[in-house]
Parts: sequence; structure tokens; C-alpha cells
Amino acid sequence: MLFIRRLICLLPLLGLMLGTSCTLRETRQEGAVNLEPRFRVRAIDAASLGSLDVLPLHQPADVDLPRRNQLITGYVNRDLPLKMSLKLSAYNPNLEETALTGFDYTVLVDGKVLGAGRLATNVELPARDSVTIPLSFAMNTYKLLGNDAMPALRNFALGFGELRRERVTLRIRPTMRTPKGRLSSLIRRRPSTSTATAEARPTPKRAPNL
Repeated sequence: MLFIRRLICLLPLLGLMLGTSCTLRETRQEGAVNLEPRFRVRAIDAASLGSLDVLPLHQPADVDLPRRNQLITGYVNRDLPLKMSLKLSAYNPNLEETALTGFDYTVLVDGKVLGAGRLATNVELPARDSVTIPLSFAMNTYKLLGNDAMPALRNFALGFGELRRERVTLRIRPTMRTPKGRLSSLIRRRPSTSTATAEARPTPKRAPNL
């Protein structure tokens, strides 16, 4: 009888322990994929201003008279789009694979916002590994340059093809799909700033799953 009484007294405690164990297990499973990928620019495949290929332009002497005239023509017509084709590296820091369903991006030139866009994609990101993602965009630089930029056009065209100069910066805000198929913002970071030489390391902020 004493044994039975002790067993009855222990039943609520056992139930609580089992419930806690299940809750912890579910929490670990829910939180298995909870960090956004990190992005960086791996390569610049193409870069042009208007009709001029600026990929090989590194110093003022590279902009001869015909090339300068191409820049002036686009600027005078207020149509001088920066067209670039990049390769981005997306690194998944989680212990499980996840899927990138797209991302919003903002393009900055020399630290100034040029424009924004969205890339729709469906890329599986292996755990603790990187995947290369191509990105192309075309955005008019006239508003960025302003009305009195004619003397600065030659220098503005330099260095877009050089990773180390980091003339172009991307702020990226990805959308992910977890292994359970839900779209999620995961742990929200400030928009990742992808440069040519360094990965962004923003401070994570938790946000509820969508």
C-alpha cells in the first residue's frame, strides 16, 4: 500500500517531466534552422554604364576620348544605366539545409542608394555550406550623379570591375523556407551588406515566424 501511495504521488511529477522533455525536444526541432544566410559578392562578370563597358576601366588613362563621349551622350540624355552581372555566395550557417525562395536587395554605389529590386529564386542551401547565386540588374545613375557631374564622369566610370574597391554594395533581406515547408524570416538581422571582400556580420534580432 505504501508503494502504491508513493507511486500515485509521483505520477504528476513524471507527467511534468515528460511534458517538459517533449517541449524541449520540440523547441530544439523548431529552432534547428533559425539563422539567415550570409551573402558576399564572389565575382563581377559584367559592368557597363550606358553603352560603355566599364569592366576594364581602372585608371583615368583608360577612359579615352571615344569612351568619354559615350559617357557624355548617356549623361546628356539622362539615360546612363549601370548594368551589372554578379555572382553572390550565400552561406547557410545552420545545422540543417534550408531553401532560399528569394531576396529583396538595395544597390549602393559609393555608399549612396542607387535603387532596389527583388530576385525570385528557389535554391537549396546545404547545412554549413555555400551556394553561388547569379544576380543581374540595370539602374539609371543619372539621379545619383546630379546635374553638374560632367567633369566627374571619367572618374565615376572607374573601378566597377574591381572587387577590392567595393564601389558597389548590396543590402540583402532574404526570404527562407524551413524544412517543414513554412516561409519564415528566421532570426531577423539588419539587412546583410554584401561587399566584394567581407561578409556582413549584423546583430541578430528574433522575429516571429510568418
